Amino acid sequence: MPGTLEELIALPGVGRKTANVVLGNAFGVPGITVDTHVGRLARRFGWTEESAPEKVEADLMQLFPPAEWTDLSHRMILHGRRVCHARNPACDACPLAALCPSSTASSAGKSATPKSASTSRAKARA
Repeated sequence: MPGTLEELIALPGVGRKTANVVLGNAFGVPGITVDTHVGRLARRFGWTEESAPEKVEADLMQLFPPAEWTDLSHRMILHGRRVCHARNPACDACPLAALCPSSTASSAGKSATPKSASTSRAKARA
């Protein structure tokens, strides 16, 4: 089994996402796995404005230490699947609502309309 990102992505049918999962879980090599959930949450949290997985990965790598990358990916994927859904996020049940710039939770004092991360950042700069 190849043990580097470059060797893994050279295999047919293996992209960065799969390679980072294998490296992080089988070899303990830190990596950020950017799937649809990680990309969506990273934008909602205001950690990136990018949509291309490689660019999201690069932005997250700048924000978190390598020792956190693999577990961060797992946590974000799970949170995206169970709470922060694409079309109807459960902001009122979210433990991160008070910290999330895109939250619509009434208890977090947010508006009823979801805001994009870029809108939240623009308002914060003003």
